Amino acid sequence: MKYQDSRQFYESLFDNIVDGLVYCRMVFDNQRKPVDFICEKTNKNFEKVTGLKEVVGKKITELIPEVSTSNRELLEICGRVSSTGESKSFEIYVDSLARWFFISAYSPQKDHFVALFQNITGQKQVEKDLENANTAALNVFEDLQTEKETLARAKAKDEALLESIGEGVVATDQDGKIILVNWMAEQLLGWSAKRITGKLLVESLTILDEKENILPPEKRPIVTALRDGIVTNSSSYFYVRKDGKKLPVSIAVTPVLVDNKIIGAIDVFHDITKEKEIEKLRMDFLSLASHQLRTPLSGTKWLIETMRGEILGEMTEQQKEYLDQIYNLNERMIKLVFDMLNVLRLESGTVTAKKENISIPTLYDELIKTTDAAAKSQGVTVENNAKDSEVVETDIQMLLTILDCFVSNAISYSPPKGKIILGVEEKDDVIIFSVKDSGIGIPKDEQVRMFERFYRASNAKDLRPTGTGLGLNIARTLAEKIGAEISFESEENKGSIFYLYVPKKSNQGKKDKVINSKN
Repeated sequence: MKYQDSRQFYESLFDNIVDGLVYCRMVFDNQRKPVDFICEKTNKNFEKVTGLKEVVGKKITELIPEVSTSNRELLEICGRVSSTGESKSFEIYVDSLARWFFISAYSPQKDHFVALFQNITGQKQVEKDLENANTAALNVFEDLQTEKETLARAKAKDEALLESIGEGVVATDQDGKIILVNWMAEQLLGWSAKRITGKLLVESLTILDEKENILPPEKRPIVTALRDGIVTNSSSYFYVRKDGKKLPVSIAVTPVLVDNKIIGAIDVFHDITKEKEIEKLRMDFLSLASHQLRTPLSGTKWLIETMRGEILGEMTEQQKEYLDQIYNLNERMIKLVFDMLNVLRLESGTVTAKKENISIPTLYDELIKTTDAAAKSQGVTVENNAKDSEVVETDIQMLLTILDCFVSNAISYSPPKGKIILGVEEKDDVIIFSVKDSGIGIPKDEQVRMFERFYRASNAKDLRPTGTGLGLNIARTLAEKIGAEISFESEENKGSIFYLYVPKKSNQGKKDKVINSKN
């Protein structure tokens, strides 16, 4: 490999590390006490992990003025590392950034140090919530490349840096042969670098999909990176260790490009066994809570309906109002439990799509009937503008659930006397369903989060404090099941249009896309 190609290879390697890396020069006073340090270089993830912007050439006391008092140990540890050359790993909370960091520091030359940052704030919070204990670090390091020097010196520094990273790193050449395996990858996989270096990665390491089936070579992330230049970021894979045990991993596989030519690929991964355990605990809790809540809620609903039928005439108006409020609260709880069970069913993978034929006018008639009561109570009208008699082939119940979510949201957030328009358009190989309203719209800076579970736009929460925030998340998952795509356009205080792109021939596996407001 030529000097320039090799140099760019390592530069690309470090920029693909998910941790933050900074290279600094230490500043001492006359007594050689550390008083400051100057940030000379960072990798591209440094700003994301730390929240600090435009740091190159600046002192840490400029970026964090109170560091000398609130985080004096940061200066002392980095000063010791840069003076003695002794590496050091430690945890620290920076109050002004409101973040916990796990930092690994070492000195490539006197009075200088390299620090890898991992933002462990989230892990600290998760452990606090689940174990009611103090926060603990989830080592995510950040990385910065040292100054450009000769190939031999730069390569030595870069390889030393790789060995200190808290994530597994495996790199291949353009033919898929392993050329680099760091220490952490050896520990996670159980294979020594000497045993697999020079061999084809697809023959040396076995990877399983989310259902724990062996992934065919042509679908391996490293193969698609080398062949098609595709970047893979996923937490749905398992590596099979040398001892045969399955290791759940989060991987980031990226092609290495030099002059627009793929010269290799990098696989950065880490063990997510703990995250899987936490997710299982969460799912088990939700499942248990949902099933246990459903029975008493249904019983409460039956008792309220019985009271309404038997003693309604004996109640005062205030008593009737109280009973109605109890009924409405119980209905909201039933809907929340229903939505939670729906999420659990969809995530379990047991729900499959069934192909059926239905005419679109019939579909919309059914949709209007199911939402008519809600529309009347809100004082809005639902207008069917679908004139095409096209037949769609898909899972009818899933399709109705998705469209019902769109229409229900439109009704809930439209003003009295508002109008909701149902449309349909045939284009190429898809049928485009649309639901348009003139409601409160979605703030532009929040649109990218609308399909997140439990997320609700700020103006929606102001208008209607109650709500699960699960509707669009369920709709997105169902769309994937039937091979459809979801998009929307929205402007605050002017309304929204939600689109559903359904293939004329059923096809599974596509994902939603978000189209922000064009205004």
